[in-house]
Amino acid sequence: MLVCVTGEIGSGKSTALKIIKSCGYCTFEMDDYIHHIYKKNNIGYQLIKQHFGSDYVSQVAVNRKKLGKLVFSNPAELKKLNKLMIPLMQEKLAEKSEKSTLLFVAMGIFMYQKTAFTRYFNTVILIDTKKSLKNKNFRKKMSYLRKFPTSLVGKSKYHTKTKNSPKYIVVGNHENLKKFRAKILKILRIF
Repeated sequence: MLVCVTGEIGSGKSTALKIIKSCGYCTFEMDDYIHHIYKKNNIGYQLIKQHFGSDYVSQVAVNRKKLGKLVFSNPAELKKLNKLMIPLMQEKLAEKSEKSTLLFVAMGIFMYQKTAFTRYFNTVILIDTKKSLKNKNFRKKMSYLRKFPTSLVGKSKYHTKTKNSPKYIVVGNHENLKKFRAKILKILRIF
């Protein structure tokens, strides 16, 4: 059983995953996986070099900052990146679903690519937060993108139920860490 922990950039996905992990549950961050495959000679590195050029890789890894500036300012380039990376993420999720009895997966891209990932998850925990906190966290994490329009990243489009949809749980991260932790712990009781 895979449980997706998702939300917009800066909503509190990583914090939620830390809380879940501290309770003894198995967790996986898709961003960590992407960081791994972006290292020199790994599949992500090779694909970026092949499809975006040598300017987007260093002697160590993909230059995420430079690639981010490109894709978040150009929808066609973002589409090209997704076409390369989504199959790798799907492969990793399929592998994890075969090996895990219960795994919580932090995955921000789920918000913008639901059709590509819905089939892998039984439950989706959607972290919702107030705009001021989201913007503060976004600026911390993605400061190099400040000059670029964030509207290209997309707005949260809440789920419409379909026949084979996972169960959705929306959790608010609107107050303080103590209250957010209590909400996550309450959700964990159903697992």
